[in-house]
Amino acid sequence: MEKNLSRRDFMKGLAAGAVSTATMGAFHTSVLAADSASSGGSLYTPGTYTASAKGHEGTVTVTMTFDETSILEVSIDASGETESIGVPAAEKLAEKILSAQSSLVDGVSGATETSSAVQAAAANCIYQASGGGIVENVASSDGESSEEASGSVSGRDWLGDAPEISEDDILETVTTDVLVVGAGNAGLMTAARAAESGVSVMVIEKGISSMNERHWIGAVGTAEADAENVEVDKNKLAAELCRYASHRCDESLIRLWINHSGEAVDWYYSIVKQYNPDVNLHMEWDVGQGGHDTYYVPPVMHNFQDSIEENYYSEATASYGLSSLTSYALDKGAEIRYETPLVKLEQDSDGRVIGAIAQSADGSYIRITALKGVALCCGGYAYNKEMLAALNPDAYASTVEADASALNTGDGIKAAMWVGADKDPDATAMLFDRGVIAPGEVSDGNWDKSGYFHLGSQPWLKVNLNGKRFCNESVPYDFILHAAYMEPGHLYNTIYDSNWMEQVKQFQQIGCARIEPSESGGKLQIFSYEAEQGLLGSLEEAGLIQSADTLEELAEKLNIPVDTFVSTVERYNELCENGEDEDFGKEAYRLLPVNTPPYYGCRQGASLLCTLDGLRINTEMQVLDSEGNPIQGLYAAGDCSGGFFAHNYPEYIVGVAVGRTLTEGYLLGAEFANL
Repeated sequence: MEKNLSRRDFMKGLAAGAVSTATMGAFHTSVLAADSASSGGSLYTPGTYTASAKGHEGTVTVTMTFDETSILEVSIDASGETESIGVPAAEKLAEKILSAQSSLVDGVSGATETSSAVQAAAANCIYQASGGGIVENVASSDGESSEEASGSVSGRDWLGDAPEISEDDILETVTTDVLVVGAGNAGLMTAARAAESGVSVMVIEKGISSMNERHWIGAVGTAEADAENVEVDKNKLAAELCRYASHRCDESLIRLWINHSGEAVDWYYSIVKQYNPDVNLHMEWDVGQGGHDTYYVPPVMHNFQDSIEENYYSEATASYGLSSLTSYALDKGAEIRYETPLVKLEQDSDGRVIGAIAQSADGSYIRITALKGVALCCGGYAYNKEMLAALNPDAYASTVEADASALNTGDGIKAAMWVGADKDPDATAMLFDRGVIAPGEVSDGNWDKSGYFHLGSQPWLKVNLNGKRFCNESVPYDFILHAAYMEPGHLYNTIYDSNWMEQVKQFQQIGCARIEPSESGGKLQIFSYEAEQGLLGSLEEAGLIQSADTLEELAEKLNIPVDTFVSTVERYNELCENGEDEDFGKEAYRLLPVNTPPYYGCRQGASLLCTLDGLRINTEMQVLDSEGNPIQGLYAAGDCSGGFFAHNYPEYIVGVAVGRTLTEGYLLGAEFANL
């Protein structure tokens, strides 16, 4: 143990350590705390600090003693864990933490949950000693704890308590049948459908306007599909979605989308057509091959088209979709208030949700009574970095770029949990393999120093930060990110050469990764090569893509071992020449060599779009408590709700996220009409 570890060495050790998934959130905050330490070299406030976290069977408590610059003692109470597994694991972890002078240590094989709890609690202790306050149990210097722990990084520190609002600050009271929180896909679909039936609807939205949905809408059994004789095996589709989620999902919600998305999107299209007669619903049934032959890639992709010029994809879905729903809802009598964020839900004495308190643009509060119920349609928590780091440290550690809305901060999820709602146990994010940062950079929660590399989803050669190939590159977008998370630094490099345009044509990609035109619907092309060239040029100019005339030079620019990298490329080219990937089994038609300079490469991580774990709901979109019982008067739809996804986003079911959201909103609006 180094008792006089310098601040510089400590920070270097933190950056270089293998970051545990359970401690990622605390890692960043403790680094920030250490970074703000006094110039005299003091890292910690001497004393003994204690924190707890939930382990496999019980609570694990870590107690750590510090002097000004080092960890002196580590004690772990894991007596509630499995005697033959958790207890000895805790002993090993205490030794590792003391030796490493950090919580950033490898877990013990076979004791994952105990390891995660120890790592989280240790990170919490370090954070306290560095001047932070995650846990309200900072001990005095004589080692006596002042009060009991209130939580941990892996617990509910991100949740907090519902705010107390003085009655004197509530300057307006409103009554409506239905209160919809959020004017996005789910919210506007719910509002428009409910208002259509004559139900009074108020929508509150904290943004200044509605967001636009993504390009693709996933649906089964639309009129367009019927007209083109497109069929989907519904049972196979349900099984595929459950397989993606490892069956940690509610299959009834998946089948709800499969069985009703066609009618929902047809209704949606009829609304868009009312306000935009020249817009048509387009479907692509030539869906591309994706990767491997083991994935079911059903034809469910739809979007709105206002014209087909030069065979290029138009942005009609984003331009006309939600604007049409907004107009329709308003025409049917709904009220929409922007710049009006949700503050908290309100319940009666029986626990029924009877409305909410919101805040207006001038800072005053509004009490909204909802006679039929409150619909939470306000998205996930992708832009709440504290919440993301605590609930999904893997995604936090992998993300280098965010395409997420800054409004998605988990407001609805937290408000519902304050009144007793249950949430998905598995954190899930929609990650795209398109984030790019400069060589030498790491993922540290700063998303402003990165770029969006659309071609990152192409199945070119990928190597880890040590220059070695590590998996079959032909996998769904976020699977390559999951594989890279197991590699040093959680990041990787994409390698390609000057033949990239011809190689993209051969890859036959799917969904938003497709650049080459499909064979259906007038050969619509999503992105032009000219646009891609411009994007690549700007990324290279910014230092996010490197180019070189030799592989050795490229390795140096990418900050990876030269000899290892060159050997990896030579082996890959040999496999390409033989037409068989003996190492990882990539399809022969995607084995394309890196042999024509200039060579290109970039350091990649995740581009975060949204989170997909949310409030547990039933097929009536009622929010459930921890016993599986509906909380009366409370509903949720879209990314705010859960039960549909787990661990990953099934990208080969193109548009399923937006399709699921629109379908749930459509059905929820009808539910309110019938109450």
